[in-house]
Amino acid sequence: MTATPVLTDQIKKITTFIYILILLFIINIISILKFKWDVIPIIVNVYLYVFSFYLIFNFSMTEIPPLKDEYRSIYPRMGVLILFVKTRVVPFVVIYSIAVIYTLINFLDKEHWPWNPILELMDGRFSNTVFYSLILLLILKFNRRPKITLLLFVAGAAIYFLIYQLVFYFSPSGAVMSGLKFFQISIALVLLIYEFVGDKFAFDAKKLRKSIIAGVLMGLFMYSTVIGGLVAIYRISTFASYPQARSGQILMRLGYSFPLDNFKSIVTETSDPYLLYDLIYYSRAYRRNLDITPVEWENLILSGSMEVANIIAFYINLLDITVSYNQIISYAEKRSVDSGEALANSVYYTHYASRYCVDNIDNMVDRYAAGNRYLKTWIIRVTGESKCLPAIPFLLDVVTDTDPFLSQEAYASLSKITGLDPAQELEARINSPEVILKFSEFYRDSRSKN
Repeated sequence: MTATPVLTDQIKKITTFIYILILLFIINIISILKFKWDVIPIIVNVYLYVFSFYLIFNFSMTEIPPLKDEYRSIYPRMGVLILFVKTRVVPFVVIYSIAVIYTLINFLDKEHWPWNPILELMDGRFSNTVFYSLILLLILKFNRRPKITLLLFVAGAAIYFLIYQLVFYFSPSGAVMSGLKFFQISIALVLLIYEFVGDKFAFDAKKLRKSIIAGVLMGLFMYSTVIGGLVAIYRISTFASYPQARSGQILMRLGYSFPLDNFKSIVTETSDPYLLYDLIYYSRAYRRNLDITPVEWENLILSGSMEVANIIAFYINLLDITVSYNQIISYAEKRSVDSGEALANSVYYTHYASRYCVDNIDNMVDRYAAGNRYLKTWIIRVTGESKCLPAIPFLLDVVTDTDPFLSQEAYASLSKITGLDPAQELEARINSPEVILKFSEFYRDSRSKN
């Protein structure tokens, strides 16, 4: 006696949809690699939801109770489990599989493919299609009228989306995040099992207990499999490679501190500011010493771009780390040539350099005279950030410069240092004698007080 071919029957119903899905995937690949059409991935993503919901709708229409009796008679011990796999596990495996394929395709033009999408998937991203499909399955269990079903589904999807966004917005880490991951997996499995074992979606304490036990055990297995996979990737990957660094990030966020043992070396090797942020954050969270020397901080700054140096400057200022003034100013001179605009607008690097202004104003003035326009702008802004009184005579010279941009920058720095805005008060030009006199009087009075 042969059991009813549930899967075969369902595949026949969606054959045309499968062909369309394959065609869309091919078009998506061509779009990503050749034309960079942003609209194509959106169309494919929308179709994935339609395909997933239609698949779940078809399986939800299957009459489970009579099939349970049939499968028990054919497979006395495993009949119900086999039916559960066919009617509930397989459709969600299919849905997640097409989400994986879609993710892999859309990362084809990104760096570190395929590790980038694989690790993002292991981090729990891009799995929303599965949970929305589960919500639809549960609502269809009520067997309500279409309008009511639609409203319930939209409400359920909106609530899930809000919770999902809040979790990632607040980005909890450690045991809390691990608990959330485990709870998310387990509650989905509990609901899926309870929906299957209950002939009607009504409360049954005995079935609920069994569903909870089975769901938690399956959830523990799935969670352990993901963590085991991340640990394996971290251990066997090449040192400081993307897979090792990213898997280490994920593990630390999930409450596992052992990647910190080598994470400092990974950061100093890659000079990645985002990895540095994680090193600082998780060193504090797990109460580990950071142990980055001033020389290593200097190397981190010098080995990266101006944008990276700007971010690193934020960290070393926050941690009150002192590095060599000569390295800071020499790096600024170098970047003024190839990244001048980035240097001039580097808020954190400017703020950090300002701590050296009082003791090195003469050297800064000399470098200003020999520098290009970007370096001059940056040095003027450094003096303003420093509130450095010895810089006032230098800025008074610059405020009378024939370059109106540098003159305006010098006036802004003078206002920051002195707290005065004489041009506004006197309704005069920023380089007028009256304005210069006001700043000069402030400087003279400040020196006499000291």
